[in-house]
Amino acid sequence: MNIDSIGKYIREYRKKKNMSQETLAELIDVSVPYISMLENSQKYPALDTLISLANALDISPNHLLCETMNNEYEMKRSVMLDEISELPEREQERIFTVVRAMIEEAKR
Repeated sequence: MNIDSIGKYIREYRKKKNMSQETLAELIDVSVPYISMLENSQKYPALDTLISLANALDISPNHLLCETMNNEYEMKRSVMLDEISELPEREQERIFTVVRAMIEEAKR
């Protein structure tokens, strides 16, 4: 279980939203230093804060917890499928073609 990954994902999803630490802190009613401590794994969010973070970042809490769960690969698949579904259809098909080829190669 890798609880330190929560901070990494908070930072990653905040940046994907082009959101500053200040904006995120304001949205969930915490201080900027607290956001910094979370992102640097110096503190871990309480459940209600984790849910507020996920809501502010417009993601499922699972996205922040995927490496802390015992079913890490299932969570990663879920996160990846969410990300792929946001791409244009042509890009989705291109990705699936590559993945199918890799799966076939792995089966050999």
